[in-house]
Amino acid sequence: MGYLMEAILLILAVVLPLSFVLIFLRRLISNLGDATTITKLQERDEKKE
Repeated sequence: MGYLMEAILLILAVVLPLSFVLIFLRRLISNLGDATTITKLQERDEKKE
């Protein structure tokens, strides 16, 4: 049973940080995408005025 617990802990130690990093990167990329669309909209509004 010791090997099984060790394997489970090893998998969790690798998978959990990777999942957190992937979630963080997805949110960061989506925020950057939103920021660029917002700046483009602001530029269009300024040109209309």
